[in-house]
Amino acid sequence: MAQYRFSAQVIKRSDGRSAVAAAAYRAGERIVDERLEMPFDYRARGGVEHTEIMLPDNAPAEFGDRSTLWNAAEGAEKRSDARVAREIQVSLPHELDAEQRQELVREFVQTAFVDKGMIADVAFHTPDAEGDQRNYHAHIMLTTRSVDAAGFGGKERDWDKRERVVEWREQWAEIQNRHLERALGPDAPKVTHKSLEAQGINREATIHLGPTASAIERKGEQSERGDVNREIKAENAERKTIGKEIESLYDDLSVRSEQRPKFIESLQREFADYDKTLRQQVASWKAEQIAAKPPKVTRVADVRREIIEPGRAKLRAAEREQERTRQRTNNIAAKRQTLASFIRNPARVIWAKIREVHALDRAAREVARAKLNVRLRQDWLRSDPGKAYVMAQVDKSFRETAPAKLQVRTLARKIKRAEKRIKNVAILRERIAIAGELGVKTITTPVKARTPQQLIRHVDAGTLKAISRASPQQLQQARQTVRSLGRGMTMGFTR
Repeated sequence: MAQYRFSAQVIKRSDGRSAVAAAAYRAGERIVDERLEMPFDYRARGGVEHTEIMLPDNAPAEFGDRSTLWNAAEGAEKRSDARVAREIQVSLPHELDAEQRQELVREFVQTAFVDKGMIADVAFHTPDAEGDQRNYHAHIMLTTRSVDAAGFGGKERDWDKRERVVEWREQWAEIQNRHLERALGPDAPKVTHKSLEAQGINREATIHLGPTASAIERKGEQSERGDVNREIKAENAERKTIGKEIESLYDDLSVRSEQRPKFIESLQREFADYDKTLRQQVASWKAEQIAAKPPKVTRVADVRREIIEPGRAKLRAAEREQERTRQRTNNIAAKRQTLASFIRNPARVIWAKIREVHALDRAAREVARAKLNVRLRQDWLRSDPGKAYVMAQVDKSFRETAPAKLQVRTLARKIKRAEKRIKNVAILRERIAIAGELGVKTITTPVKARTPQQLIRHVDAGTLKAISRASPQQLQQARQTVRSLGRGMTMGFTR
């Protein structure tokens, strides 16, 4: 299930921090901080999946280099308590693949930050080997000053306002939901930037452990943050228990309503029919699942490959022809050198050499033409019309496959619920059979039950009450008899 996380912090000199060091760590690179004359080398760290720097249109091209960018950002600050950079950390949906996660973050960073004039240094991280394998996340380091072709200018105080962070949080939820729906269809999981209280959920949120506490917990030791989360989880579990108790109270009120006794045989027939109906439903839904197998979804990479591959195929063919031409001319030239009559005729030598040069030149022109074709296709894909075409093809594919994918997921949920009910009915039928072996003739049931599940709970409670009067020996013998005769449906009886 996709989870929402958006945290923001400021990298300040007053905390003894360096933007250069932070960028080197997040990117897993070696960068020298020119202000401190100190290298920061994090090339040995793992988990860095991809990094890139996104520049506004008016930023110097050299700021596309990580070392140049953050040393310039540090050099623009003179105060000892300067706020050198801002960092945003976001959790990424594990339901998306690497390319989809990168496209998601690029859209968010472009619209929320780069279009507003910030330079963004993005690092995509994969889950730790020993941690939660769903923990894909990205670190987004942002500049705090305006920028133009000459470099950094003044501080942009509007970026420091609290309402900006509120806007970014909401924007991140909206863009993430749109990408999830595009990738998984209309039934995709949703995230929200709202608190649990604002959503009306009676549950307290846990706190983020962070790398230090996570490492302590993985060693089997308890951290302060881990203790806080354990307390929160215990309280949430208590809330859940209270909810079940409320449901139990409703069942109790139903039991106190009008009741009537039913014979054991009648109950067995009723639940056997219900079991048969459930199994028929499951079989029908599974057949629908097989028939509704969704087609393969077209991805961005598929569309790009479809456009680029013909050009690359021509390039490979041209390069192969160029190599064959080179080998052929070399072989023929070598053979000519063995012919004395050929060597004694300079005109023929010159004529043959010209043919070789022309053949090689034609092959080279074909290779150059094929390379240009590939480059033009790549440039078009990077252009706005190209991007629009790619996304239109991807969106079309998602729209075409979404109904089938939604149908498959809906059927899967129905099957799971029905199989759980089948299991509960089987356990109840075994218990009813055991009650019959113990001499119980009837079980009291409510005249009107709201749902089959409520009826099952009532009958189960009445059956357990009836067989609880038997001794352990009688109960064991009755259970063995039922199972040996095959009258019980499962081994699920518990006293």
